[in-house]
Amino acid sequence: MDRSSALCPYRSGKNPGTLLTVNKTVLDSCNTTGSPRFRWLSCNVGRRVITVRELGGIVKIVSFFNHKGGVGKTTLIFNIGIALARAGRSILFVDADPQANLTSLALPAERYQTVLDEKRDIYHALLPVIKTTGDIADVTPELIRDNVWILPGHIRLSEFEGILPESWTSSLAGRYNGFQQTTAIQRLILSTVEKIGCDFVLIDVGPSVGALNRVILLGSDGFVVPLAPDLFSITALPSVGKSLTDWVSEWRIAREQADRTGISSDFVGSMLPGCPIPIGYISQQFASYRSAPTAAFKEWYHRIPATYDAEIPEKLSSLGIATPKPPGQLGTIRNLSSLVPRAQESNSAIFELSGAEARGAQYIRARDTFEDFSHLASAIESRLEEALNVE
Repeated sequence: MDRSSALCPYRSGKNPGTLLTVNKTVLDSCNTTGSPRFRWLSCNVGRRVITVRELGGIVKIVSFFNHKGGVGKTTLIFNIGIALARAGRSILFVDADPQANLTSLALPAERYQTVLDEKRDIYHALLPVIKTTGDIADVTPELIRDNVWILPGHIRLSEFEGILPESWTSSLAGRYNGFQQTTAIQRLILSTVEKIGCDFVLIDVGPSVGALNRVILLGSDGFVVPLAPDLFSITALPSVGKSLTDWVSEWRIAREQADRTGISSDFVGSMLPGCPIPIGYISQQFASYRSAPTAAFKEWYHRIPATYDAEIPEKLSSLGIATPKPPGQLGTIRNLSSLVPRAQESNSAIFELSGAEARGAQYIRARDTFEDFSHLASAIESRLEEALNVE
C-alpha cells in the first residue's frame, strides 16, 4: 500500500458499503455518516481510519492563493464566481482575507456596515472559538445574486489567526483543543453550505503563508494561483510550494495523532482533508506591463510554466496528491485597466457593467470579458472534477 496515498481522503463516486479506491489504495469497512448534503464514509485502512467525501452532488471548496499581493486575486475570484453562477452553479464566497477586499467588492458600503453592526461576518462567527467560550456561532451569509452568497470578511479576523500557531502545535501533540480550533473555519464553511446548499465555495485569502492560510488551504479541495508576469511572482512560487508541502506533511502527523488518541471520531466530516489539489495558475497578459518593455514581460511570462510545475504540482504529487493533466496554466486575463475600478464602484462583475457605467468601447470590452471568465470557470471546474475522480 502507498502509505502517503492512504492519507489523502479524496472523494469517491462509489456506493457506501463497497470497496473504495483512493489513489489506487483499497479501503474497506466504510460507514456512512453526516447529512444528506454531506455524506462521509469512515473507512478502515489497516489500523487507520480516514474519511472520504462522496463525489455525487457535493460542494467543491476552492481557494485562490498566492504569497504575493497585487496579482488581481480578488477581481479574479469574484468574476469567476459570478461566471460560474451564470452557468447554473450556486456559489458561496468566503472572505478570509482580513483586508476584506472581496466583501468590499461584493457589498455596498452601507450594506456592509449593517452586516458589521449585526455581527454577521466571519470574525463574529469565529469569536467564541477565539475567546474559548464555545464553538462557532451561527451566521447567515449575505445573498448578493440569485444563488450567490458571501460570508463577509472582517479586519479583526487576524485575531483568529493569532491563536492558530498554538492550535497547530496542540494538534501535532494530539490534543483535542488544537483540533477544535484548527478545524473551526472548516466547520463554519461546511455549516454555512449546509444552510444554503451550493455547488462551489470560493475562498479569498490574504497574500501570506501564515497560519490562517495554512488551515484554509488544508481544508480546500483545490487551489488556484493568480500570477503576474514579473520577477516577484516567479520568486514567490518556491515559497508557495515549500509552504504547502510542509503543511501537508505536518498535518499528516497531526492526523496520525488524532487516530492514535481516538480524536478523529469527534471530527468526522470536519477534519481538514490535507490534500489541496493544484488546479492551475492564471496569469495576467498585457501588451506592456506596468510600463515595462514588452520583451521583459514576455521573458517572465515564458518562465512561469516550468517554475510553477517544478515548485507546486511536482512537489505535491510526490506526497500522493492528485494533479490535473495538464497541471499548469488555466488561462490568461487581458489588461482590464479602468474597468476594474468601475466594477468596484458598482459592486459588480466586470461583464455586468451597464452601458451607463461603461460607455462605448469600454462597454464592449467589459461585455467581452464574460467569455474570458467563463473559460476560466469551466477550466477550474473540469480540472478539479478530473483530479477528484480518482479511479
